[in-house]
Parts: sequence; C-alpha cells; structure tokens
Amino acid sequence: MKIKKINQFSLPELWFWTWPMWWYKHKIDWYDDTKDIETIDFLIENWITHFDTAELYWTWAAEEILWKAIKKYPREKFQIASKVKWSNCSYNAIKIACKKSLTRLWIDYLDLYYIHWRDKKFDLKDVMKAMDELKNEWLIKNIWVSNFSLESLKKAQSYTKNKIVANQVHYNLIYREPEKELLKYCQENDILLVAWRPIELWKLANSWTQALVETALKYKKTHSQIAINFLTSQKNVVTIFHSTDKNHILENLWALWWHLKDEDLENLRKNFSGQVWRSDVLFLW
Repeated sequence: MKIKKINQFSLPELWFWTWPMWWYKHKIDWYDDTKDIETIDFLIENWITHFDTAELYWTWAAEEILWKAIKKYPREKFQIASKVKWSNCSYNAIKIACKKSLTRLWIDYLDLYYIHWRDKKFDLKDVMKAMDELKNEWLIKNIWVSNFSLESLKKAQSYTKNKIVANQVHYNLIYREPEKELLKYCQENDILLVAWRPIELWKLANSWTQALVETALKYKKTHSQIAINFLTSQKNVVTIFHSTDKNHILENLWALWWHLKDEDLENLRKNFSGQVWRSDVLFLW
C-alpha cells in the first residue's frame, strides 16, 4: 500500500472508513452485518489494513463489527483508529470512552485516537490532558483531532505534550474549506490532513464538470480515481473511503501508485466548477 510518512509516523494514502455502517443501520432496521464483514475480509486480501471507526458509528456497533472481521488475524497486522464522541469530551469521560472502545474492539491499544469534534463547552486543556494520559498509559499510540479549525488545532497542540499527527476534515474537489489556511499549515508543520468523503457520496463519480472529464480522459482513469488522486497527489494529504462493492474497492485502489502532474492538479483546483468554501455537513471548530 502506498504510504505517506511524517517523522516516525506513517499512514496509507487510502484506507477504510466504517461510518456508513452506522448510516445504513440507522436507515434500515433489518440491516445484516455479514456483507460488512465480508467486505473487510476482501479489503485485507487487497492490502488495506488501516481502519477508521468511532464510538458514534452505529451506536458503538461499527467497532464490534470491525472486531468480528479482524479477530482471526494478528493484532499487529492492523492500524486501528477510533474517535471519542464530542459529548464525551470531559476529562473523565474521554478516558472511559477510550477504554470502552478498546473493549468493543477486543484490543489492548489504539494506533490512533481522535477527538471527533471539538465541543466548546469542554475545556480544551483538560481534553488534551486526558489524551496525553491515555498515551502515557499505552492505551493509544498517537493523538489525532477531527474537524478542527486551524485555530483549534493550534490551541490543542499548545496544550499537549505530544505531537498531534493528523486532522481529519471534510475535503474533496467540491468542498474546499481546508484550502483557506488549514492545508498549508499541516503541510508546513508535519501534520497529515485526512480527507473524508473523497468522492462526495458518488457526486464526483457522476460529475461531468469539464475539468474533471478532461483530466480523466488524459490519464485514462475514472472520475472517482481522479477525485481520489486529487487528494493523494498533495503533500501530507491522505483519504478514507467506504464501499461494499468489490469492483468499486478495486477501482479506488487503482487511484494510487501514480500522481497527477502539478499543472493538472492546479487546473482542477482552479477550474473545477461547483466548488464551495464551506462544508455542507458541519463547520470547523
């Protein structure tokens, strides 16, 4: 798997996101997790061994499904990331939430642990103190944040004794908010920016925007592959995806091992029509 490395920390350019498991279960009461488990097996067969989950997803069940799928493999085979829900971001609640995630996943440590969103009713200094202590106790290996603005990221870093190695945000060809200031800061300060929704719920796969069409024809790639590569071609940017379709998974994998030329990257950045500067899902805290 193609990776990006900062200092002693590295991540694959593309890895698996369990969030839609929660969405499907929320919408479909009879939802069966068999297909999710089979999908994770297929991912592992194709060298995807980094998984992103959270206590929020499917009201904890996404973590349990992930355990069902990986329990037959050695723990060291995987990088596993989970997130503490914003409402659990008091000093004591974070530590409890982390231990509960470990119990649901049946593992001794998380490779990565996120603050899912910043909730300003909690003191960020106490939040980061709890994260530091989890790392000191060897329950987590690396501290992350998610959906943090540049201001919040800087504040969080000032309160922790450890490096914040990544910030996960909504970023793709359509939603460009991180390009205002956050992306450049991450690139200049050895922080990975993890983009979620790289093809924006299939909108980019089905987009006929001229700049995207022309780039896809030039590289003989699909629109989804160009959208993913727009992210992975950039310094310090990686991305996460979800699919249970084996053909789509393989299609996404072939968005790797090559990069857009600088001029094509800039053409997409400047000329992709319909781009907006504010996420439609949330705003950065």
